[in-house]
Amino acid sequence: MLLKNIKILLNCKYSFLPPKKSEIIIFDQHSLKIISTIFNLKNTQVLKTRKEEINLFILLKNFINFKFTFFEYLMSFIIYSQAKVVTTSIDNNKTFYKVASNCSATTIFFQNGVRMGHNDIFDLLRNAKELKNIRNSNFVNLMFTFNQMTSDLYKKIITGKTFVSGSILSNNEKINKNKKSGLIYISLFRPESKRKTHPNEIKLIRSLKKYCIKKNLKFKILCKFLKGSKKSYEEINFYKKTLKKDFFLIPNSLERNSYKLLDQSKIVVSSGSTMGIESLGRKNRTVIINPFPNIHPVKRNFFGYFTKRKNTGFFWHNGVNEEKIFKILNNVKNCKNKNWHKIISKCEYETTKHDPKNMCLKRNLIKILAQKKINFKKYLRT
Repeated sequence: MLLKNIKILLNCKYSFLPPKKSEIIIFDQHSLKIISTIFNLKNTQVLKTRKEEINLFILLKNFINFKFTFFEYLMSFIIYSQAKVVTTSIDNNKTFYKVASNCSATTIFFQNGVRMGHNDIFDLLRNAKELKNIRNSNFVNLMFTFNQMTSDLYKKIITGKTFVSGSILSNNEKINKNKKSGLIYISLFRPESKRKTHPNEIKLIRSLKKYCIKKNLKFKILCKFLKGSKKSYEEINFYKKTLKKDFFLIPNSLERNSYKLLDQSKIVVSSGSTMGIESLGRKNRTVIINPFPNIHPVKRNFFGYFTKRKNTGFFWHNGVNEEKIFKILNNVKNCKNKNWHKIISKCEYETTKHDPKNMCLKRNLIKILAQKKINFKKYLRT
């Protein structure tokens, strides 16, 4: 452990000036994408929590006071800054759940992605005997989630108030109602160094291509990785090698409006990505297909796991049975708008609500924090 800490200290960057006094601290730099859509960043300060940068003033101050753990460093940074609010969009960060119990700041998290029952925070739910102790040791003042299901699950492992806000990024983009065309697949590709591509993934995308040819639909793939990066190069090559022709790649870029592309597609297909759930919240015709074998422990990650849904429903399927996939695609494609809205409204408990420009969320923040004598309105983007 000592050698590991020494290695971290040798390799990270350092800031030398004391942290500035700031009423709001953003916990984890990776939170900025979401937090910046709600907060005016000039009135905030970022606390880097992945040991990529250490504040030397706080570190030395802790050493003098015989505080040597990284958590103590984080808490000293927050306390020295005199923060009234500490907020993050890394909602599955267990360390964040300990912050409010160790200082006077109000803690707030905003859900940034779909939470799973395997290799994610809801793995904790498996330990039924310890759930009470787990919940008593975790506290977050305000938790803003995609849906009521996630709120209910978080209440089992964290003490605090929950609010359903939907997806902040999706809420920030106006729903586009222009003419729709083609089928768009949200890429699940990961480099081989991170995860081996399962044969079922290849079966799925080939079946989607086959369906598009049969129905005369343009087959589009919404790529994950930023154009020009090594990962993007690997992603593009994977699809070219797997599909050969009759498909269109949409590389990721800072200019790409992914939500608009989903809105403009006749059918959206997701293999379990956050964007698939967001698409349902935008009332797009969306199909969720989990291609991975429904065996332990992967079975805890498919759509409907926490609500005990069947393996196949009107717009979802667990498996790569081509006949069933085609049937579900036809269900969604041919469904009348009125019926489609009725069907997905029954699943809102586990998808997302849509709060245009996050106005309800902002009103809740202002109202709740006013009770703590914090004038939060001046910190919010209008």
